[in-house]
Amino acid sequence: MSNAELNKNAVLDPQEQPVWEENPRIVKPILGIDDKPNTWWESLLYGWQHTLVDISPFVLPLLVATAAGLGPDEGAVWVSRGLFGMGLATLLQTTFGNKLPIIQGPSATVTGALTSVVALYGMPAMWGAILVGGIIEMLLGATRVLGVLRKMFPVVVSGVVVMSIGYSLGRTAVGWMIGDGSASNFILAAATILLIFILQFTTKNIANGIISRGSIFFSIWIIGLGLAGVMGKVDWALVASKPWFAFPGFFPYGGPGFGWKFVGGAIIGVFVGYLGSIVESIGDYAATCAVSGETYRVKHMNKGIMAEGLGCIIASIFGGIPVSSYTQNIGIISTTKIASRYVVKVSACILLLYGLSPKFGALLVAIPRSIIGAVFVIVCGSIVTSGIQLVSSAKPTTANSFLVGTTMLFAVGIPVYATYGISEWTKAQTPLIQLFLTNTVVIAVLVGIVLHLLLNVAFKGEQEEIEE
Repeated sequence: MSNAELNKNAVLDPQEQPVWEENPRIVKPILGIDDKPNTWWESLLYGWQHTLVDISPFVLPLLVATAAGLGPDEGAVWVSRGLFGMGLATLLQTTFGNKLPIIQGPSATVTGALTSVVALYGMPAMWGAILVGGIIEMLLGATRVLGVLRKMFPVVVSGVVVMSIGYSLGRTAVGWMIGDGSASNFILAAATILLIFILQFTTKNIANGIISRGSIFFSIWIIGLGLAGVMGKVDWALVASKPWFAFPGFFPYGGPGFGWKFVGGAIIGVFVGYLGSIVESIGDYAATCAVSGETYRVKHMNKGIMAEGLGCIIASIFGGIPVSSYTQNIGIISTTKIASRYVVKVSACILLLYGLSPKFGALLVAIPRSIIGAVFVIVCGSIVTSGIQLVSSAKPTTANSFLVGTTMLFAVGIPVYATYGISEWTKAQTPLIQLFLTNTVVIAVLVGIVLHLLLNVAFKGEQEEIEE
């Protein structure tokens, strides 16, 4: 079959069609999605780097465990089980899912729903709801229903969503970096940023640029265990208290037919969280393609959500909470220009080892949060820049200009007001309403889609192109 025939078939295949009319390529990566590093130790370096930029795998399971009334020891076990589930779900996504370089990990939106559900209905109902929610999410992807969203998710909306992702994570990053406001936090954060800049921009011609591309990895370990250790900021007792090996086991809290319950209210509550996670993931896929030099296609939506649903089911089998795509790792790709899914597969294997070795996972927990926050600030800056570039690639119309500005103001302003201006009223609302009021990314997606439909579909004839 000729190349022309292959291209024609690809166009005719609905799954291969691009989500956007525009095809922005934000960066030209050093390693593309299907490229492999030259050596095994480069793969290890780049893969390990991806596992060091987020504490959600440690914090989110603990939140749910606390809401379930479990003690610190059992909560630590949940962390290990969650890491193991992350590794399995990431391998699934990068091998059989949308095959994008995306880390899978505990979902913040689902976690919020789980804490409410487990407090109201108990653990058996929570696990049953996780299973049902995972099955529904998997079916949404498998039935290709999500492909209809591509007309509602143009490049300008995706750009705003990516910008909102960077802002949302950046706000958290600054909080971690400052911490309690102590001088030691500022010293560690400043040292981390300075070392990343030095390694990133002065070592490009050393060791074939490997040190430059691994600047985040080296900086975290040098500052996180070196300088922080000297300053007495590393919790070595936590590391020493954990065993070297512990297999998570199957269905540690019962299972379907032997302990899990299926309660309507719990299922609805948890699925609301799943919906928020799906919305975020669709935006994450767009951002990943943009920073990887890849065309965002319909198959990325459908296969990605299908794999995430299956990943949630698999994670629950080992006692891990539901997983979703991790935005933080998109920033790593944008910063390092390493977009290889094979590197992320290595990350998955390392996450599996974290889950099998509680001691090694504890080593990550022991690194001061101010250091991770400093890394985040740089990573989030790259994400925001990618979003701006996406927006710039859209048609320069007054409608798009209005959409970008209005969406960002809503996405930034509503959570701030809901959290600080009417905090007591917000806390009294259902988890669904709280999600729509406080989650910057969800607001950006919903407002962006609504404004796009109004401005670029309903009032299409009223557009006028801005003169450059």
